[in-house]
Amino acid sequence: MPRSTLQILLCTLIVITLTGTGRAQPLNSALPGKDSLSWYIDMKYGLDQELFNGLQYYKKYVNYKGDPFYPEGKFYKGSVTLKGITYDDVQLKYNCYTQQLILGYTDFKEQYNQLIINNIQVDSFSLGNYRFKNIALADQRVLIYQFMEAGPVNCYIHWRREIHATHDDLRYSHEYTGPIRSFFIGYRGEFHPVDNRKTIIMIFPESIQPDIKKYFRREHLRISKANPGEIQDLLSFIGKLSEPIPR
Repeated sequence: MPRSTLQILLCTLIVITLTGTGRAQPLNSALPGKDSLSWYIDMKYGLDQELFNGLQYYKKYVNYKGDPFYPEGKFYKGSVTLKGITYDDVQLKYNCYTQQLILGYTDFKEQYNQLIINNIQVDSFSLGNYRFKNIALADQRVLIYQFMEAGPVNCYIHWRREIHATHDDLRYSHEYTGPIRSFFIGYRGEFHPVDNRKTIIMIFPESIQPDIKKYFRREHLRISKANPGEIQDLLSFIGKLSEPIPR
């Protein structure tokens, strides 16, 4: 029997029981405490089964130096879309070593939990102002990409970390590298892998290539070192050059 049908039947039975005698005390719907019907149903059937569906997270590599997260090892207020349903105001962090999205939440017993969300369910998510999509690009397998756009120009960045053995600190056996990225630029429906300014410039029409070259020189911009804000500024500049002139 579907969960919604069970809930309706349960509500009906409890309400009949409580209202069947004049001595029964009414439920205080304005204060959903431990005596409320809604609290009982939530405890009976649990949290939203689409969102809270995954594996319990725990720190597996305790003797590894650093952390595996991007942008950093803290929870961000954000949102996640699972199979077309968006959940706002949730606490998330992204493990770019294992490529897992982790949800932090407090359950109805006031116990704090960290849950690994099933990647198959994830369409997209945000960490603060950072946006991500779970997609396949240019015949690649489905991966999590940070997503930025400006007009007709899009940028997709896949982040990962690696682990290396370390001998500098005897407290640790391994350490995480810094974030490593793979770039794709989307333009006119095509996705192009890029790793330097030349590969970016060659994507666009010859008529605007000189202006893009000047931008790189003026801003002393190196793609390998550029932060997300600098990349967004570059996209905005190219996007304006690429936009058709209004008539």
